[in-house]
Amino acid sequence: MLAYLSIITLATPPIWSQDAGPPPLGRQVITAETLRSAGVRRLSDILALVDGWDISTINGFTWEASPRGLSSFGRPTWAVMLDGQPVDLDIFGVRSLERLPVSLGQIDSVVILSAPAVHNGQFVEGGLIHIHSRRPGRGLSIQAHVATASETGDPGPYAYTGRATPNVDRVGSDVSGQVLFGGSTLSAVAGALWREHFVTNRAIRERNRDISTDKHPIIKQAAASLQAGWGMGGRRHELYLGRSWIRDYYFLKAFGREVPVESPLTQIGLRGTLPLSGVTGLRYRAVYSVNELDQHTNSLNLDFDWQLSRWRAELEAWHDRSSYRFVLGAGLAGTSAETGYLLSEDGFTTVNLYGELIYRPRVTMSQSLAFHVTSADGALGVKTALAHRRRIGRRHAVEAVLSYFERIREEDSRIWYWVQRGYAFLSDNGVEALNAGELGKTRTVAGDARWMIRFNREVSARLGGYYRWFSGLSLEEQRFEFEPSSQSFSGPVRLVPNRRGQLAGGEIALSWALRELRLLLFYRFQDVVSGDQLFKRTWRTVPRHRLRITALYTPWESVGLWSRLQYRSATRWADYQEAAVQTGGAYSQYVDNAVTLDIAAQKWFWERRVRLHLLFRNVFNDAVPYHPIGTAYGLTFMVQGEVLLDGL
Repeated sequence: MLAYLSIITLATPPIWSQDAGPPPLGRQVITAETLRSAGVRRLSDILALVDGWDISTINGFTWEASPRGLSSFGRPTWAVMLDGQPVDLDIFGVRSLERLPVSLGQIDSVVILSAPAVHNGQFVEGGLIHIHSRRPGRGLSIQAHVATASETGDPGPYAYTGRATPNVDRVGSDVSGQVLFGGSTLSAVAGALWREHFVTNRAIRERNRDISTDKHPIIKQAAASLQAGWGMGGRRHELYLGRSWIRDYYFLKAFGREVPVESPLTQIGLRGTLPLSGVTGLRYRAVYSVNELDQHTNSLNLDFDWQLSRWRAELEAWHDRSSYRFVLGAGLAGTSAETGYLLSEDGFTTVNLYGELIYRPRVTMSQSLAFHVTSADGALGVKTALAHRRRIGRRHAVEAVLSYFERIREEDSRIWYWVQRGYAFLSDNGVEALNAGELGKTRTVAGDARWMIRFNREVSARLGGYYRWFSGLSLEEQRFEFEPSSQSFSGPVRLVPNRRGQLAGGEIALSWALRELRLLLFYRFQDVVSGDQLFKRTWRTVPRHRLRITALYTPWESVGLWSRLQYRSATRWADYQEAAVQTGGAYSQYVDNAVTLDIAAQKWFWERRVRLHLLFRNVFNDAVPYHPIGTAYGLTFMVQGEVLLDGL
């Protein structure tokens, strides 16, 4: 059992009017202005702003998330959507937001769901990150963004070259641009970006020194996208085309080390709304994506030789009245793998049926029942969520969500589904993979409850709790040993099925706004209460305590100061216990607790057409890792510049 307590940051809207409905307490909206104030530079930085979600990284480019006890690191169940279209970013259970071909300048807002629900045809059992793009105004607009960062205190990637200079530890650049056009019936946005991320951590460089043909490990990304929308008379159709290419040092935990790869992602999506009357209509969605792990030249000739194609199509009908709303839809989805390894099955098709009924007996109350049924290869997964929301007077609101969901093996994005069908990359490269049983159906019961109180226009608070019960989990058990010759890790990995455990917890949220100053507080406690040993080991990688205090001061419309003080408790990664002993403490199975302070300043010029932003991250300059074999960051400064030219 995992206990969980958090104080969650809240925006401060006006006091609810008498005719306002109950607010969605499990929903967080992060606006573009918030992203700018916080110095968010890349999509993965958004994860650090999400209430109740824990994060971890090895190289500082790819970040993992654990959303409020719904899933652990390495077993992602949270979903990503872009303007209502699902985005398949997974490669063997590694879900990196950076693979999405979208720059921050294209974002209008990010909506976070942290409780199970049906959303745009998907049952988001592990939460949702829904990115909403900036809509073009009338005429032509141009946006450009450039950012760079440097970590102080170490010699950096040029230490052994003629370009060596002091205080240059991490030099990277992010450049992006968009052209937007808005007309009466047609709108379009074309964007492109280029990123570089220098891998300067000494341990990571040592692990890749002999395998990589690059003199200095650099993660590079190039991406382009096109969005177009057209419609009239209430009808709307939207097309999305995106292509992202990353030269990455891909870390697969079961393999124990990074592998140089070329990782392209291609996605095509189409969606539309067709009103049939003032209260009834149809919606459709169609998405096709291709994820690849191609070889990048390396001395060991490692090649994942992997391409995964996914497609899905959905059609739903909706009917909306003042007292109720009903949605019913059906969909098909297909997955196919292409590889040089001989697979017993190279794909599967799933059939989905879903719906939601929202009943509003009065303006201050709503109740909803959602369901989602998935069928593939004779297996059936049933997912349901029952929610009750109510506003009590002008100052109180309550929300309760009870859900039950089953996850069939075809929904497990990790490598093990394909290993059991003949994908032999691990065994061909010396990893002993032991399966104690086939992947099976997992079952989860989740309960969430929240109460919100607004004391006055300036101060609000929120209390809540949740409960999770898991059964049928398939968890990895691995004992890494250190290999001095390659500076990497190896060891047999065993997939253990039918694990179970329970999670429970609560949350508190505080917000205080006074004219130019806003203070936000977040605290969380989390711990394992019951479950078998492997379940407990898995959840000890997530911090028990987390504290965050955020302040935003805006003395003038064109000037903003932002700061964030954070604390997170230590974690234990038992898979590295033997390696810690073998290296004499150079590596550890523990990640120490950490206190960090970030400070930023922002200035707008030329009637908010030009923006400059300076961020100092980890002002205390204590090395802060998120993973026992990952990068530890000291004081880092980041500079950003942005140009917005609208209505040309």
